[in-house]
Amino acid sequence: MLMPAIVPLVLLAVFLLCFIFPQYVPFVQVKLETFEGLGSVPYSVASVQEGKSTDFVFIMKKAPAGVAPSGCSDIPGGTVVERPFLIGETEVTAGLWSAVYRQSQTLGYLIGDRDPNGKFPEPDHPAVGVSWRDTIVWCNALSEILKLTPVYYNDKDFKEVIRSFNTLQYSSDRVYILSGADGFRLPSSAEWELAARYIDGKKWSPGGHPSGSPHPYFSTTQTQSYAIYNDIGTQRVKTLASNKLGIYDMSGNVWEWCFDGFEDAENPETDSIQKRVVRGGSWMSIPYRLQIGGKFGTLSHAREAGQGFRLAKNAD
Repeated sequence: MLMPAIVPLVLLAVFLLCFIFPQYVPFVQVKLETFEGLGSVPYSVASVQEGKSTDFVFIMKKAPAGVAPSGCSDIPGGTVVERPFLIGETEVTAGLWSAVYRQSQTLGYLIGDRDPNGKFPEPDHPAVGVSWRDTIVWCNALSEILKLTPVYYNDKDFKEVIRSFNTLQYSSDRVYILSGADGFRLPSSAEWELAARYIDGKKWSPGGHPSGSPHPYFSTTQTQSYAIYNDIGTQRVKTLASNKLGIYDMSGNVWEWCFDGFEDAENPETDSIQKRVVRGGSWMSIPYRLQIGGKFGTLSHAREAGQGFRLAKNAD
């Protein structure tokens, strides 16, 4: 007699588990797809620590020029990228960050402390707790380590490479960009959005979707196959599905710095100077923040536990 009473309770429990924690229910999971995209360019940084040599390999994916919609409401033609470029397959990892950080000191670079909480993720997790100013200096250091021309300078004659985050503080984040340089840099906000939306160059993902997902941000089961969010911390890069360019984690895991200044419509004179664009949401975000059309701003000196970045580079 107990069986008929128990069955509805079991079914209710299964339903609630699927609804609240779909990531833990195998039969509701979405198959994780990966794509090669338009091509890849590998780079590596050698690191010697405690007598052991390690090569940190990172991949840059090819991205096209193009005109795509913009924003969560898909404004036609709002995203314009005039030249093909390279963009990181993943966020910059903690391992790569540390390898460049150590070598940068011998080259005269000064990069700020990484994480305000004194912690740092595993080497294959995204680097966090890095400010926009730190990333500018770090990109120049990486370029010099790999014998490439740095992108960011203190002067319009391009003679003084930015080597210290303090320089940016004193100059109110004034940066001169050597447009033809072959070094590494942050993506522009438009480059980030085009890469996040890419399907085939004619069709683009809607702005209300996580990058790569065929479903909107509020479709929980689908979203959790493309973005790490509402979690206890960062997760290893490349654990979920990629988008059509073969890029991972553009939504979720960590917020990603872009180069652009952020203008708040309510206070443009102040916020456009103090803030820089961040995109994509993080491990601590609600689903709403995962929208690839969403653009937010963070103070350029802020170092936060959910804040990282992704590299970009001019295509050869």
